[in-house]
Amino acid sequence: MARRNNAGRLKAPKPQSDAATAVSNDTHDLFSFVNPTEFVELPSQGLFYPEDHPLYQTDTVEIKHMTAREEDILTSETLLKKGVAINRMISSLIVDKNIRVETLLLGDKNALLIAARITGFGPLYQVNTTCPACYQKADTTFDLNEITTTDFKELPEGVEVVDNGLFALDLPKSKVTLTVRLLTAADEEALARNADNKKKFKKESSAITDLLKAIVVGANEHTDRATIDKFVEMMPMQDVSYLRKKYEKVKPDMDVNFDFECPACSYVGKVVMPMSAEFFWPKR
Repeated sequence: MARRNNAGRLKAPKPQSDAATAVSNDTHDLFSFVNPTEFVELPSQGLFYPEDHPLYQTDTVEIKHMTAREEDILTSETLLKKGVAINRMISSLIVDKNIRVETLLLGDKNALLIAARITGFGPLYQVNTTCPACYQKADTTFDLNEITTTDFKELPEGVEVVDNGLFALDLPKSKVTLTVRLLTAADEEALARNADNKKKFKKESSAITDLLKAIVVGANEHTDRATIDKFVEMMPMQDVSYLRKKYEKVKPDMDVNFDFECPACSYVGKVVMPMSAEFFWPKR
């Protein structure tokens, strides 16, 4: 991530009198520091935004480094209860205010989150990690500087790009042609709210079906929501598995898989870095 030197953005005050000059110089010394910014590379490279989006064909976003103002946002009980603290914090950091956080593709939002965490609290992230073999928890330190992007390089076999960043693919079992889209931060919030409501009212979880309904926008010639939702609910498991695998290969994101060695059972392999509360509320 490139860093920008902002040292020359403020002008020195003009001297008025000896006393005024002393005060003015003190003031200038106090505020001569300008919060630095850096350009964060976007996993999407701006390829999957509509033409009227400010990130259309834009591969970086400029963000400010975190300050006490952003920490206030992250610790606001009101914002936390509403579940909007993280998005409000990201919005505060983005220099271009034409960019709305809820319209960011998830992979791009994740890139900004990781960059903000590094500037705010440093690259080392300490958290409990569950071993995939023995399920014991172990304190693990992840170096966020080692995270790379899963940049979009080429389409997986059987997938093609259609207009406005949509993808088309043929399902192997039902032979239906689907049109799918990438999830945004707004979609992530909606899915989380839906899951919370079902848990609150003790309804059965439908996370996979809800996810598929969110990404599928067309089935053959059908684009009406009710028809698509009904088809998703009846989709054969072979088609579900195929769609999920292709979507994972298509979506640009951050690679948060790390090498892990379990101190309890000596398991050695990859684990997904857990994004717990300590990510933006580290223990001090």
